[in-house]
Amino acid sequence: MDEKNRKLFNIGDVVWFARTGQRPIQEPCPVCFGNKTVVVILGNGEEVIMPCSHCGLGFKPPSGVVTRYRIEPAAERVTITGREIREGEKTEISYHGCGGRFYYSNTIFETESAALTESARLCAEEIEAQETRSAYIKKDKIKSFAWNAGYHLGEAQRLREQIAYHERMAVICKSRSREKGQGENNG
Repeated sequence: MDEKNRKLFNIGDVVWFARTGQRPIQEPCPVCFGNKTVVVILGNGEEVIMPCSHCGLGFKPPSGVVTRYRIEPAAERVTITGREIREGEKTEISYHGCGGRFYYSNTIFETESAALTESARLCAEEIEAQETRSAYIKKDKIKSFAWNAGYHLGEAQRLREQIAYHERMAVICKSRSREKGQGENNG
């Protein structure tokens, strides 16, 4: 609805603010499905089991569950304490409510039912945006599992090579110390 066709509210009017409510819900992790691990198949066909970093949030042990927020329509009763009208190419009206909150005119309604109707529309938009983000996150997590598998396999190989080097050096040091020790004992 155009700003010019919207009802202009006054200070002291009691109106309804259309907002989206969120309720936390625990669900099985969409990446590991509650198993707390994922299997990464390397290019050579080898399978590597990795802890799920999605439900572990990348920094703690995986839990197998994630917290999602169910988006629900909500309407809040508000008393108008201030109003701003900005005129230019387009007229913009905004309102202030108790507690210093700020409201755009397209979220303020005369009735609760009108606010809930707008809130349902806002919820649908937010749910669609959330699903799009979830798809990207899932793709990123799969990439990070592959990267992590490569990193850890590389580090394991590097450490095996270091162990072999240090074991060779220890043998050389032992043999030299025996040779030196035998010469000193005889002398």
